[in-house]
Amino acid sequence: MASQRQPILSDSLAKKRARDRRAQQNVRDKRAAHVQALEQRIVMLESELQVLQQRCHSLCCENETLRDRQSQVCHLVTSWPACNNPTSNDVDLKNTAAASTLGTADALLALRRHCPMREDGSAQSAKLLSPALSEPADIRALQTPPTTVAPMPLEGNSLLWNTSPIHVEFNSKSKHWFSACVNSPELALISPDHPQPLELLYGSKTNLLANDIHASTRRWPCRDPERLAAGWLTYYLIKWSWQPCESRFSRLQDFQKPIDDQFCKPHPCFIDIVFWPELRANLIKDYHLYDSDEFVGLLCCCLKVRWPWNEPFLEPRDNGELAMRPDFYNIFTRLDGWGLTREFIDRFPLLFKGVDTSSIHYEII
Repeated sequence: MASQRQPILSDSLAKKRARDRRAQQNVRDKRAAHVQALEQRIVMLESELQVLQQRCHSLCCENETLRDRQSQVCHLVTSWPACNNPTSNDVDLKNTAAASTLGTADALLALRRHCPMREDGSAQSAKLLSPALSEPADIRALQTPPTTVAPMPLEGNSLLWNTSPIHVEFNSKSKHWFSACVNSPELALISPDHPQPLELLYGSKTNLLANDIHASTRRWPCRDPERLAAGWLTYYLIKWSWQPCESRFSRLQDFQKPIDDQFCKPHPCFIDIVFWPELRANLIKDYHLYDSDEFVGLLCCCLKVRWPWNEPFLEPRDNGELAMRPDFYNIFTRLDGWGLTREFIDRFPLLFKGVDTSSIHYEII
C-alpha cells in the first residue's frame, strides 16, 4: 500500500510544482510587460515634455518680442505731432492703435493698406503721416522706414522672420500633401534643423519631419532628384513655419520667402510650397476656383528640376556616407533651376496671367 501511495503523491506533487512554475512565469511575464509599457510611456511623456518646453520657450521669446514691438509702435504714435486735418488724424490713430497689437511687420501692412498708391506701385503716405517723419533725424531716432512704406518687398525685410503667413483650412483627400506635418506640428518641433539626403529619399526613424516628407514624396510620379530637391526646400520651409527664428528664415531661398499677399490674405497652406512668387500671388487671388487635390496632384507630377536624366546627384564622402553633389544643390536652390511641364501650364492658364511661361516651361526630351 505504501508503495502504491508514493507514486500517487509524487505525481500530484509534480503537477502542483508545474502549476506553480506556470503561475510564477505568468507573473513574471505580466510584470515584464507592465514594466515595458511603463518605459514606453516614460519615453513618450519625455518627448511630449520636450515639445512643450520648447513651445513654452518659443512663446516666452515671442511675448518679449511683441512687448518690444508694441513699445516701439506706441513710441512712434506718441511722437507724431497733431495733424490739422481731424479726419486724417483719426484715421492715423485708428490705424496705429490697431497696429500696436500686431507688431512691427503687421503695422507696416496696416499702414500700407491705408496709404494711397502711386502709379509706380509705391505707397504715398505723405498725406497720412506727419511731415516730421520725413526728416532723416526722426527716422534714425525711431528706427522706422521712411514715409514711403512700400518700396521694399516685404520678403526682403528682416523684421518678417517671425511673421507667419495667414492660412485657412481646406478639405483635401490627397496623400500627395505633407498632411502629417500640417496636422502634427510636433513633428517639426522635435526634428533637427538640417536633414540628411538619405532621410528624405528613404525615410528615417529619428527625423520624423524628414520621414513624413519622404512618405509624401514617394507618392509623387517623378524622379528621385525632384523628390530630394523639393523635399529639401520644403523641410526648411516647414521648420521655419512652425519654429520661426531669424536663422531658419535665412535658410530659405529668396524665391521661397513669403510675398506680401501671403501675410495679408488668408489662403490654404499648400500655396506656400509653390516655388514661383508670381504663381503664389495669382493662386491666392483665385484658389477657390481650383480643386486643391487636382492642383497638388498635377503639380507634383509636372514639377521638374533641370537636372540631366540618369545623371547621379549623390556622391560618396570620405567617411563612406552619401551627400548631395554641389552642382545639383546649386541648380535646385535657384528658381531658374525648376520648371513645369506644358500639361500643367495648359491646365491652369489663369494661374500664369502676366507671367512669362517661357522661363518656367520645362520641355521633356
